[in-house]
Amino acid sequence: MTLNRRAQRAITIAFFALLTVAYAISWFAPAVGLHYDDGAWLVAAKAIAAGHGYTVESLPDPAQQTSPPLFAAILALFALVSRQPAWLKLLPLGCTAGWLALTRKLLLKMGASRNDALWLVGLTAACPMVLLLGTNLMAESLFALLVTAALLMLLEGHALATGILAALATLTQTAGVALIVACIFTLVARRRFRGAVIFTAVSMAMVAPWFGWSLAQAARDYANHTYVASTLFTGLDANERLVVLGRNLYLVIASPSSLLTGGWSGTPAMISTVVVLLWSLFVRRQFLPDLFIALYCIALLFRTSPPQRLIAPILPLALWLVWRVFRLMRLREALAALVVVITVLPLWATAIRLPAMVSNGYFPSDSGPADNWHDTRNLFAFIRDNTPEQSVLLANFDPAFYLNTGRKTIRGFVPNGFELYYAERKTALTPDQLSRAILHSRVRYVALTPDRGLPESESFHKSVEALEHGGVLIPVSMPGGSPDYRLLQVVGDPRR
Repeated sequence: MTLNRRAQRAITIAFFALLTVAYAISWFAPAVGLHYDDGAWLVAAKAIAAGHGYTVESLPDPAQQTSPPLFAAILALFALVSRQPAWLKLLPLGCTAGWLALTRKLLLKMGASRNDALWLVGLTAACPMVLLLGTNLMAESLFALLVTAALLMLLEGHALATGILAALATLTQTAGVALIVACIFTLVARRRFRGAVIFTAVSMAMVAPWFGWSLAQAARDYANHTYVASTLFTGLDANERLVVLGRNLYLVIASPSSLLTGGWSGTPAMISTVVVLLWSLFVRRQFLPDLFIALYCIALLFRTSPPQRLIAPILPLALWLVWRVFRLMRLREALAALVVVITVLPLWATAIRLPAMVSNGYFPSDSGPADNWHDTRNLFAFIRDNTPEQSVLLANFDPAFYLNTGRKTIRGFVPNGFELYYAERKTALTPDQLSRAILHSRVRYVALTPDRGLPESESFHKSVEALEHGGVLIPVSMPGGSPDYRLLQVVGDPRR
């Protein structure tokens, strides 16, 4: 059975119309800060816009940010105009639109047909993780745009522009280092030595100051005993490094199926992915983007955090790696059926999240919704109306509470990636650690939200409950409040 052009056009229009509706609903969702990273980026942007530098001004004792600064700096420009969520979300939404448009152009440059390029772009846009990143204040959308633009400039022979874009990508996410290395190898392999020199000089000149500053900050944190390793190279024992490497390898291989299905990935899917990838590389190799994908995935193996989110920016390139072989199948009916099945997977995964998005006020992550925005907003309002302005709060979503209550807020612990994601017993903190944080920062109130799906949730709630049972915290009565959204007051501090 073969569809005529009119039917194909109708299906394509319906497909992108559904995507437009999903993106519009998520864009207009009012919540900011309930994915944590989006709130943290907005706090940094707010500090930059206010002229306080690249700091965490939500803390009682402001500290320097440690993430690459480009996304926060651009977001600060938006914050100078307005801090309405729909306006701020135009930045990631615009970056996503630009990324997908450039991806189509890049795929055409690498040999894809018009239909192939359009389908791969649409398939990427339909993935729940891509929708999440494209309609929330997260840096991955800008990173994906810059990476794709750099690869396109590399194919077109513009070494200077490639160097600038690759450096900007690295100043958005440190994983951009893999892009710089891949570009250098590509230019050298193609005997474009002058271009390699220009590219290396430009990119290194732009990223070197940031990495130098980051190393200085890491040395300071290490001296103050507050350093938490974000890579395998420091802070982990040999056996812990093996655990992280093995787990990350599994997650990287399983990421394409996880992204397409909205979180599902098992051992059969992982084995199937390995077989398909090896077969695709054996049948047809392509220097670019294969080299970049390989180096990029290797770089993700050394991070002490799950790599799925950072696989999303290269998902269309990974799909092209496989599709460029599958499209040669002679059984056209089987190929058409394969296309339909693959297309339905992300559409279905996105569709089943829409009701939760409407009820909770924001698009849920793969781990499920953390909190209900409407109940959280009621807690924000109660804190604003019933606590002194100089009060210091403690909450797991400290950026969201600072942004919505105006109260200085701490998290009470510094997340350790290994303990959160890789250790058999996932322990983010203990009651003693939380008690010390309360005393050190002179916390007056502790705010509790469900934090569903977050790895630190269980130990955080148990620690708060232990302090409540020990008489350190007492509940504050909230008329009409949900029992899952609580405010507790600190008592018994002799230094008050």
